[in-house]
Amino acid sequence: MDFIRYIFYGILGLIVFITSIITIKKMVKKNKEKKESKSRQVEDVVEKDGVRYTPDAEIVDKEGNQNVSYVKDDIVLQPRKMVKVDKKGVIKPGKYTVLSAYENEGTFNIRIGNYVKEYKHGESIVLAEGEEICPTSSTIILR
Repeated sequence: MDFIRYIFYGILGLIVFITSIITIKKMVKKNKEKKESKSRQVEDVVEKDGVRYTPDAEIVDKEGNQNVSYVKDDIVLQPRKMVKVDKKGVIKPGKYTVLSAYENEGTFNIRIGNYVKEYKHGESIVLAEGEEICPTSSTIILR
């Protein structure tokens, strides 16, 4: 009789052990997916004394493709409309991530001051006070 009881408790312990391992594996997988998802998100913009500080961030989806998104602190710039960088203005001096407003457009031209340069979706730029910025032919987002 005792022998059957030991077998029963052994089988019960084995079931609990296997269930625990499966649960831990699921938790680890879920945590890993959460970290990967967070790495594809843009971090918050910090503003101190009228100057913006933005950490560099890649804007991609799970497959690594360009992902167009718009969040509360983003600045949308229309083509051929010059905007001056000013501590009290819409665009404050600091670091920005330049994003395309269109998913099928990976590169675009931006005029900063007197110079036009080609930028890629997700590339960073630093704007100084007094500079003027303007996309040349398509709408862009500054984050």
